[in-house]
Amino acid sequence: MKKSKIFIVLLAVGIIVFGTIQLGIFKVNNAREEKYTKNQSDASTHDITAIEDYRTSYMGDATNVTKLFSVLPLNDLPKTFEINSDTRSLTVNYSDSIGVVGEERIKKNMVYNSIAAMSAIDNLSEITYNFSDNSYFFDRGKIKRILGNPLSELLDKEIWDNQVQSKLNSNDFIRQFFD
Repeated sequence: MKKSKIFIVLLAVGIIVFGTIQLGIFKVNNAREEKYTKNQSDASTHDITAIEDYRTSYMGDATNVTKLFSVLPLNDLPKTFEINSDTRSLTVNYSDSIGVVGEERIKKNMVYNSIAAMSAIDNLSEITYNFSDNSYFFDRGKIKRILGNPLSELLDKEIWDNQVQSKLNSNDFIRQFFD
């Protein structure tokens, strides 16, 4: 009888210790995942390797385009897409206004997303971003002139960090895409 009580007590202690450890690991993993998700919604902290699975030569795959933009900054904003394979153009229609989201956030993230999308989709020529109160246009030729590299080469993490991400906090860098 005494052995069975000791066994039950040890079992209960073991379950409590195991549960506490598991809960702690869950909280750490959950916090890590929340931080990663938050970082993915801002161009300054986004991990460009997240788009690796969406690299393609042709832009005609609507599912691929949708998934690509779901892992890029501004992924938290409701949007629809229009793809024109003939002109190799993409239109992203956001339901929010720039005033609600913030012009600085919008501009920085549109620059980032445009460079990322054109680096990942070889034949994507232009992107138009429509908001309820304004529209912006990006074209591959202008992006190539500004960055001076074949765009697909930019997706190497070190090159991306040096040529794109590290420059995003410079108003001069951002402004040249809108001139």
